[in-house]
Amino acid sequence: MDGRQPHVQLFEQDDELSLQCHELQVVLRVQLTHPGLDIYPMQAWQRLGQASLAHFKGALALSPVTGQLWLVQGLARDCSLNHLMSALEALLNQRDTWRCIVARLAKPAHTRQALALRKPLH
Repeated sequence: MDGRQPHVQLFEQDDELSLQCHELQVVLRVQLTHPGLDIYPMQAWQRLGQASLAHFKGALALSPVTGQLWLVQGLARDCSLNHLMSALEALLNQRDTWRCIVARLAKPAHTRQALALRKPLH
């Protein structure tokens, strides 16, 4: 982003990605939820937000207009293109990881049948 475009909006399938230039930083945003993913409770996403701060740099944000969740990361305005692309790739990986974890957590637990360890002696 060379300063001529203060806001760039991209799409990866149905997911929006945006880069917004401010005076001192570039803000990257990756859409985490959309209407098809609203079935998962907010608490599941919040738990991931707290636990994953040690591994991911994207912060969880709620859009006040749409109610959708986003992953957001700020970078220095003068960062290199390689750094920007690496950060964007990391946000996309974080999004995919979170979606897989929340989908797995939302599945009902498997019920196991009791299995006899010995045969009856009759």
